[in-house]
Amino acid sequence: MDRRPAHLNRTGLILLGLLLAIPGAAALARGLGAFGDGRASSPVLSTRVHDYVNDQSWFWPAVAVASVVLALLGLAWLLAQGRSSRLPALTLEPKGGDGTTHLPAKAVTDALEAEIEEYPGVRSARARLLGTSRNPKLRLNVAYSRRADLSELRQRIADEALRRLCLALEREEVPAVVRLRLVSDA
Repeated sequence: MDRRPAHLNRTGLILLGLLLAIPGAAALARGLGAFGDGRASSPVLSTRVHDYVNDQSWFWPAVAVASVVLALLGLAWLLAQGRSSRLPALTLEPKGGDGTTHLPAKAVTDALEAEIEEYPGVRSARARLLGTSRNPKLRLNVAYSRRADLSELRQRIADEALRRLCLALEREEVPAVVRLRLVSDA
């Protein structure tokens, strides 16, 4: 599973948080008198900076444009969080081209999960179909207990469950990432 988007999100949020927290903490410390009472009561912008801003007619429009660009970037990032590579449904087309069948991906994954959960020693199974109808990919997480024979479990998943999935989806193969996780018997 590709973790780059999650890693980029975390890194970006950490950098943005630091970028905002450091000046905010400095301003708070100044306001509370950490740098002396004279600085705590003085204006944030010096007279020179205030005069410069008033003399430049481009300054406030530039601030407005920068704010709009930042807001649009934030909105684009927020919308990107809602996108998922999860496949909502599969379109099955017969060889003759006489119509199509739309199959909810949840129906396929629920059946696969139910089958694998029946195997000896399996506690739970979670499956997701990703990609496109033409090129679906499977992500399967299986939690098993110590009483499961791991090699037999792997063999049954590959030979039975994944083979049935390929037959159901009318595919030669479906690329799959299978994660097996040992859980306690309690």
